[in-house]
Amino acid sequence: MEKKLAGVLCFLLFTILASDAQRTLTMDEAVQLGLQNSKQLKRSQDKIDEALTRLDQARDLKYPNAKVSFQYLHALMLSRVIQIPGVTKDPIKLPFDFPAYMGTLSVTEPIFNGNQFKYAKQSADLMVQLSRLDADKDKDDITYLVITSYLNYDKILQNMLIVAQNMQDVQSKLEEITKYESQGLATQNDVLRYQLQKSQQQLTEIELENNRKIANYNLDIILGLPDTTTIMLPPVTYRVNEQLVFTDLLQTAETNRRELQDIGYQTKLADINVKQIHDKRLPTVAASGGMYYINPTGQVIPTRNNLIAPVTLGIGASWDIGTLYTNKNKEREAAVQRRELNTARDQTLDDIKQDVHKQFILYQSALEKIKVLEVAVSQAQENERITESKFRNNLVNTTDRIDAQTQLYQARVNLELAKSDATISYYDVLKATGKVHI
Repeated sequence: MEKKLAGVLCFLLFTILASDAQRTLTMDEAVQLGLQNSKQLKRSQDKIDEALTRLDQARDLKYPNAKVSFQYLHALMLSRVIQIPGVTKDPIKLPFDFPAYMGTLSVTEPIFNGNQFKYAKQSADLMVQLSRLDADKDKDDITYLVITSYLNYDKILQNMLIVAQNMQDVQSKLEEITKYESQGLATQNDVLRYQLQKSQQQLTEIELENNRKIANYNLDIILGLPDTTTIMLPPVTYRVNEQLVFTDLLQTAETNRRELQDIGYQTKLADINVKQIHDKRLPTVAASGGMYYINPTGQVIPTRNNLIAPVTLGIGASWDIGTLYTNKNKEREAAVQRRELNTARDQTLDDIKQDVHKQFILYQSALEKIKVLEVAVSQAQENERITESKFRNNLVNTTDRIDAQTQLYQARVNLELAKSDATISYYDVLKATGKVHI
């Protein structure tokens, strides 16, 4: 009974390990995993949280500024007699050794500070929006990275499948030619040619398997999976029939490209900076209140009415009149920086147009390439069929037969690679428009 139970447990453990070691993922699932486990997106969220705390700090500026202090003073009185005209009737005698406690509580509330609080809040709010914009850009970049890595991995798998099919054909023909050689219908040189072709296919299989392992490992890291997971892919839908319109793509890019949005936010910040520098010329007004505790007895809690505790209320204004002439050049500098952003936006827009146009042309070229390769595969199939028929009728030799088979194999590989490349090119177009989606 114990042996049976142990056997069942071992079987379950093996099943769990096997399921953990292999995982089938669609492209949509891969993208979701990549976004979920992305360390870059977690850093982006931290930057958003940091910007939000700065916004909260800007909002805190509206609260009164309060300060409390308490100190012990020990003074040696050089003048031990003091008389204040109009206040003291008789001179006041002070001891040479004069200990005292003094405490203050002050509260200041700005009434008008040249709109600096408003500008600080607006700047902090824009920085939050910029952080969120960066996070959206990171999300698109990760989506694009996962998609291209997924498609490149699929490209390797499809190539391996074609090589495996070709290997079966080579093995079948090798067995056939070996049989002919034993019957005296083929030479040893014919057998050697097929053996050489088989060896070449085996080398290709080794190289593809190495590429698969590297791509698989990298995909595991990108998706946040255990690095021992073998990823299996269902059939991929190639994007080879998309009808793209250049003007629509360009309009989408002008709306969604993060570079333009980033310059838009920087322009708003520059506008705020211009106003902020200008308003520094204005005076500031603040209300204040204070309470003082003066105890000259040397005891923290006096025993008699011998302490002073005045309370003050007031309003004050200050004006740095030097800013009337010193801020002039600062304002000019801020205005120049604002104009630079307009030029930068125009330059960025030109770069985006070129990028969209380039990716659009490359996608159209990839589609044309597929059409040519589809014809090439049909031609290679017909050529291989005719050559095989001629070989069986002793009209062509083994070299011609192998060449026809190799051409068919290469045409199939080129077609599959072209479909993958066209699909990647399609997502390159989407990336150029600023919005990557499946």
